[in-house]
Amino acid sequence: MIKYSKKLVSTNKVLKNILMDFSTDIEKKYLKQPQAIIDYWPKVIGEKLSSMTNVIKFENGILYVLVKSSTLYSILKGVEKKRILKLMQQKFTKNVIFDINFYVG
Repeated sequence: MIKYSKKLVSTNKVLKNILMDFSTDIEKKYLKQPQAIIDYWPKVIGEKLSSMTNVIKFENGILYVLVKSSTLYSILKGVEKKRILKLMQQKFTKNVIFDINFYVG
């Protein structure tokens, strides 16, 4: 059995609180300034496919993307959505981006 000193436990609590506050500050920044999320889209989707899509907006944790072809829409909506969302969440945290909505247009 490992015993921890009170000083170590309290230091861990302080660090945990600092990290939570830092994470919350980052989330607020991205929610107030969604342009960073919009600008990141081409890096996630790739240069070739980004020319066939257009991010309309990022609002309330949802990225809205206009897709130029119904075939690409089907691929993005079905097979690729989870992978793309996971990549976006790795960059911006799950608390910032919850979903991606695709539209044909």
